[in-house]
Amino acid sequence: MSDPVLQIPEGWEKRAPSGWEWQTLWDAIENGDHVYAKERVQQAIDADIDPRVILDHGLFPGFNLQGDRFSEQIIFIPEMLITARAMKIGLALIRPLLAARAEKPVGTFVMGTVLGDMHDIGQSIVTIMLENAGFRVINLGTDVHPDRFIKTAVDEKADLVGFSALLSTTVYYQKVTIEEFQKAGCRKNVHILVGGAPTSQEWASECGADGWGKDAVEAVKLALKLVKDKREPWAVAA
Repeated sequence: MSDPVLQIPEGWEKRAPSGWEWQTLWDAIENGDHVYAKERVQQAIDADIDPRVILDHGLFPGFNLQGDRFSEQIIFIPEMLITARAMKIGLALIRPLLAARAEKPVGTFVMGTVLGDMHDIGQSIVTIMLENAGFRVINLGTDVHPDRFIKTAVDEKADLVGFSALLSTTVYYQKVTIEEFQKAGCRKNVHILVGGAPTSQEWASECGADGWGKDAVEAVKLALKLVKDKREPWAVAA
């Protein structure tokens, strides 16, 4: 198994001031140095670098490198969480700037861990990566009742909903929650993804989900694909 390599954004020099460098920020995100990441992102903002350029050219490369390593099982959840913390701190500085420009999110994703399950590490990583990919994410946390998933999806006119489960004793509630979406008459309005240690593609097909993410990287790739697929539109309030 070969170690993934850093993918340097093509033509980044043309989108930054003369003499600027991103390597130290790439390294900071990769190594989880949240203190320097915050400092360097602020320097980029002060240098009037476009916030989208800061995200795409400054933050993503180091994060994506670790994401590839996580997907290949070269690193594991503790290392990924450290990188995610540094990424999140950098993103917090530029998110208001992106919002001020009224950039439309890729889609709205409602995320949570199913009823009876108090684990949130995996879905927290997925949430961060979805936000980094441009989604508006509403994370409901852990031990989420099906009714709360449904109400939030309806209220927010969600494009996708994700159910996480880390225990073999709670994974059944993924199927139960999908059945409740069906009973509520809004199953066709959203794409539903499932994930977590006890899950598989076979389980996703059995429980009626639209897809399965074996890890955070694959979950985001699938979400980006599914958000483009047609589904029944939410009713517009009178």
